[in-house]
Amino acid sequence: MNNLVIMKNKQAVTSSLQVAKTFEKNHRDVLRAIDNLEIGSAKLRSQMFAEGTYTNRGKEYPMYYMNRDGFTLLAMGFTGKEATKFKLQYIDAFNAMEQSLKQMPRKKLDPVLQAELAITNAKTRKANALFRIAKATKSDSAKQALLAKAAEAITGEMTIPVMKRKEYSAKEVGDQLGITANMVGRKANKLKIKAEQPGQNEYGRWSNGKSRYSDKEVPQWHYFDKGLQKIKNELKVIK
Repeated sequence: MNNLVIMKNKQAVTSSLQVAKTFEKNHRDVLRAIDNLEIGSAKLRSQMFAEGTYTNRGKEYPMYYMNRDGFTLLAMGFTGKEATKFKLQYIDAFNAMEQSLKQMPRKKLDPVLQAELAITNAKTRKANALFRIAKATKSDSAKQALLAKAAEAITGEMTIPVMKRKEYSAKEVGDQLGITANMVGRKANKLKIKAEQPGQNEYGRWSNGKSRYSDKEVPQWHYFDKGLQKIKNELKVIK
């Protein structure tokens, strides 16, 4: 009885070879019977039967594995006193194997690994929530800040996605427009084109750079082309 049913992929199954042997049938007839079964869908068939192969005298031949439902469906066509006896043996074998599977102790994770997985899952949930909020907001600066927070939740570092475009320092803008860097900054403040730190918008972005007067890093606003044009237009209005 123990040979009738085996464990495969954590499921109690038998094989078409074993069925042919037990019921004293030709294996190709069992294969044909399985192929001819009218089952509602390919998905349902795959839940009952799985294709396999076996080797005989150096050659490979097709076979099937089947679970309890697949066997029951197939064996319904087997009649006779001996067939009934074999069906009962299979039922007992399936019951015994499935009971053994239920009683198998589940592998316990190491407590440290469990804690690490819990932390990782929590970080992922937080990052996903921040990402969904960022996609819904219309403020570019808020969106970039939220995306940075999402990246921080996963990596532990504040990584701000930077739009790949040409950018200029206040001095470079001033050199192009013939004014000082301080004047550029004042115009930008007046026009309110600077995003909230540490974000960015269509006019530019914040980054950390060294102060002109010390080695200390200070936030600096870098201008995109649209920010430069905004300052340029403001100067034309004034003139």
